[in-house]
Amino acid sequence: MFNSTDTIAALSTPAGESGIAVIRMSGPQALDVLSQVVNRPDGGPFTEPWEHRRLYHAGFMDDAGDRVDDVMVAVMRAPETYTGDHMVEISGHGGTAVVRRILDVLFTHVRPAQPGEFTRRAFLNGKMDLIQAEAVADLIHARTEVQRVAAEKQLAGELSRRIDRLADDMLMLLGDLEARIDFIEEGIEGLDIPDTLGRIARQRTDLDELLETAPMSRLLHDGIRVVIAGPVNAGKSSLFNRLLGESRAIVTEIAGTTRDVLRETIVIDGVPFVLHDTAGLRETSDDRIEVLGMGRTSDAIGQADLILFVLDGSAPGPPDPATRSALAALDADHSIVLINKADISSGGDPGAGGIRVSAQTGAGLDELRSAMTTLSGSARLAGMARERAMLNIRLAGLLEEARTELAILARMVRDQEPLELIAHKARQVLSQYEEATGRRYHDGLLDTIFSRFCIGK
Repeated sequence: MFNSTDTIAALSTPAGESGIAVIRMSGPQALDVLSQVVNRPDGGPFTEPWEHRRLYHAGFMDDAGDRVDDVMVAVMRAPETYTGDHMVEISGHGGTAVVRRILDVLFTHVRPAQPGEFTRRAFLNGKMDLIQAEAVADLIHARTEVQRVAAEKQLAGELSRRIDRLADDMLMLLGDLEARIDFIEEGIEGLDIPDTLGRIARQRTDLDELLETAPMSRLLHDGIRVVIAGPVNAGKSSLFNRLLGESRAIVTEIAGTTRDVLRETIVIDGVPFVLHDTAGLRETSDDRIEVLGMGRTSDAIGQADLILFVLDGSAPGPPDPATRSALAALDADHSIVLINKADISSGGDPGAGGIRVSAQTGAGLDELRSAMTTLSGSARLAGMARERAMLNIRLAGLLEEARTELAILARMVRDQEPLELIAHKARQVLSQYEEATGRRYHDGLLDTIFSRFCIGK
């Protein structure tokens, strides 16, 4: 059971050997516990009250009074802390045994923090809203500069402020509706229909603008799915390795080496591309595993944002019927045809126009990367992330539902339905906004969101 009044502690830096390790402690007893586990460097106790926002040099002691480590302690008093509670950060040496011993001592006084519990407390104590809390997780998991910029923009509260304004505006409309319902017998004028419809229309326009980022946000968070497909022995795995800059896929002269789908991520101009190396396509096969591999290739192609279809530029004659059929089925808006082995080919075109590359030498790779950014729209994605706050899947779902409810609300106002029904619909829209920012929430929602966090954040 989650308890937000306990004092908690956790390692906040990655586990393993490092120069330093930072251990966090937060809660009402944090400063009292600190007084029990540290001494002055000369061995004497700290007798003065802990000062807010001060760094102390101390010796960390176990319960037997033995010195564990030489540490620096940052003290922050409530409410001016990350969590809103008293908070202590202990910076010690990053050896595994040292960290384990410090935590063992602390856990005799406080309990271990759950994943994301420090940030969850920050939300519950009003230090940030739910959108900003999600941005903390995005910032921790950011692998590219564009992801970092997008997360920082969300953490700064730009998106929260826009949705808060929508919620406040809907709350004013709801208040107006309820006042007319409560005092209708006293002759208060009826609802101003043109003004109400105008307000709803403005909200829908704002939602449309926000929701424009939803499809791009998935690409930013999860990466653009790129499937490398084509006939056997065309050099797909070699191209996969060349793009990665390392040997991840097994490459041999034997056709059909790749049986499963391999996935790795590369970054081009700040945007993540998730490469999928797939089993080669061929007309028929008696190998059951190979058939399964080709089935997974078909599934991967169906889910791809971008397909790199690789042909063997050194192969004599035109492509086989299976390859020609696959080429014909490609969506030109989401596919790039590559003529591989340009270093050993005679320069002929094996039946399809495309970019000539060499997975062996790297020739044509710059042109390929440029084509990938153009066709995938990653440049627009990067620009949008720098200019505007991006919706995640949770927010997109809530705001899509709010937009749908707004359309119904507008129809009800135009049809002059009873004010009680119109007010009920307005409350439904308001609830979507409030759940987005966390003004309204339930424990299950918080459990889902903060389970993404690492322990110590």
